Amino acid sequence: QAQGTGDEDYLSSLEDGLAAIRRYAPDALLVSLGFDAFEGDPIGFLSISTEGFGRIGESIARLGLPTVLVQEGGYNVEALGANLTSFLKGFEGAR
Repeated sequence: QAQGTGDEDYLSSLEDGLAAIRRYAPDALLVSLGFDAFEGDPIGFLSISTEGFGRIGESIARLGLPTVLVQEGGYNVEALGANLTSFLKGFEGAR
């Protein structure tokens, strides 16, 4: 099981990345949505919780950009649906 970066540190770094995107001011955003960052992923190196994916979705949605989500990665098959649902709920709730 992964012991890497958890929710709070990840979200802090994500805010830095989102600030750079705001400065660049793109017309649209493409998100490569990998759930191998999940804390229970057998080959991942991060420790993002299911709830953390919802918070990540909220943060990305607050950019207010047209967004394409491409799901890839995520090898804990039992948790994949819950992680995707959490992300999408957070994303849709913040739009």
